This record gives sequence, structure tokens and C-alpha cells, in this order.
Amino acid sequence: MRWLSLLLLSLLGAQELLPVVNIQAPGIQGIDRTLLQQLQRDITQYLSTNRFSEDVFAPNERIKCLINIVITGLPSPTRFEGTMQVQAIRPVYMSTYETLTFNFNDPDFRIEYSATQTLQFSENTYLDNLTALLNFYAYMILGSDYDSFGPEAGIPFFQKAQQMLNLAAANSAEPGWQPGGNFLRSRYWLLENLLNSSYKAYHTLMYRYHRDGLDKMYKDPTAAREVLLEVLQGMVKFSQENPNSTLIRLFVDTKSTELMQIFRKSTPEQKQRFVAAMRLLDPNNLSVYENLLQEESK
Repeated sequence: MRWLSLLLLSLLGAQELLPVVNIQAPGIQGIDRTLLQQLQRDITQYLSTNRFSEDVFAPNERIKCLINIVITGLPSPTRFEGTMQVQAIRPVYMSTYETLTFNFNDPDFRIEYSATQTLQFSENTYLDNLTALLNFYAYMILGSDYDSFGPEAGIPFFQKAQQMLNLAAANSAEPGWQPGGNFLRSRYWLLENLLNSSYKAYHTLMYRYHRDGLDKMYKDPTAAREVLLEVLQGMVKFSQENPNSTLIRLFVDTKSTELMQIFRKSTPEQKQRFVAAMRLLDPNNLSVYENLLQEESK
């Protein structure tokens, strides 16, 4: 019976995330590699054994996520500074293909960590910067995944991320939790934009991208590409109306490589429209997109 299955899943934990964590420290002399391996294991265990929602996830429904941390500074044996790239992965309906729903490179990874440290979970208390970061991005992963399945379905998780950000901003002087820094690479402004009522169109566009575009690619690839082109036109309109929004950078970072592969197999007319949209969304990489047109002419 389904209620019994749900009860068993709940008793077993039914955690939401299935993380793969990688930590590198290229060129850092004197760093304790054993400690880095322990940190990698601790982060993996933290994300895979704690629950970040009340929803019940079957084992095959857990959200794959990639955490890539690059240590660039070691001010002390227990102080680690660097970058943290977070990616969330979603399956595409009737396909073995998987798509990114979130891809963000945080330049402000700053933590204190020692061999005797135990990572404790609390969603209502700031304990340390490492667990605050892990909680924040767990909610961002969940929000991005839910947004791809229902219109604005990720908002409750982004609100939980906001609660974590507020706690960290009030209790820590570490960068990234307050306004300032690189606007396009700021976790503060990323979340502000995701919860900004003026930017609701972004959530609708991401829903359409996945449910009306990718998830229907198996049925009619040409029609699905038309939906994706409509989404791109919507993103262009959103960008023109909100030129300072960091969400366009998030969209490009998350979807540009995938879109290149999708439109590589499209009609010449669809390729032209795709390149025209990306010319406005990602002008610094226009030559990459124009390669599609050059392939067509060969």
C-alpha cells in the first residue's frame, strides 16, 4: 500500500540530495591532503544524510548535485579560502539525458575546518560558515529543481535559502552574505533576484524550458525546439526589461552548452533565431554560437 511505502521512506530518511563532492587545492603548498579528503567526505555525508524539506523522496528521485571546491588560499592550517561551484542535475522525461537546472560558481568560499569538527544541521541557527553554505545551496538546488516541474514551485525553498542568508548575515562577517562584491557572482544578489516579485517571469520561463521544451523533446524535437526558441525570446525580453538582473548570467551559465547541442541538430532557420537570441543574451561569446551557422554553410 502506498501509505506504507511513504511511511517506510520517511522512517528511512528519504533524503533529497545525491551529491558528488570534489575538492582541489592546485598549487597550495603545505596543505594537509588528508584533511581535504576528510572535508570532502564530511560535506558528502552532510548533504546526503540531512533532510532539507518535508517532502518524501524515493531513492530514485533524489536530486543529483555536483559540488566542486577549489582552494586558492590557506591563511592558517584550519582556514580555507577559494571558490565553490554548485550544479544541480535533473532527468529529462522519456530519456536517459540529464540537464542542469542550476550552475553557479561562488567566489566567496571561506570556512574554518579542523579534523575534530563535526558538521551539525540546523535550519534555524547559524552554527558556522561551512554548514551555512551547505544549507543555502541545498535549498537553491531544491528550488531550482522544483521550479523546473511547476510554475514558481521552487519559491518556498528559495525562501528557506533567504532565512539561511539572513542568519549568516547577522552572525558572520564572511563575504557573500551581504550586498556588495561581484554583482553577477554574488549569492546575495542571486537570491534577491530569484525572490524579487518583479522577476517572476524568470520562473515561468524556466518551467516552460523544462516541461514544455526538454520533456517533450522525445515526442516532437522540432516542436520542442520551437518552445525553447520562445523561451529564449522571453529571456531576451526579460533581459531588456531588467538589464541588471543576475538571472540572465545564471541562465547562460546553466543552459548555453546544452542549447548549443540542441540547436546543432535544428533547421537552418531555427539556428538563425537561436544565434540571434544568444547575440543579445551572451554577446561576449557570440563567436561560439555563430559556429553553428558556419557549420551549416560548409
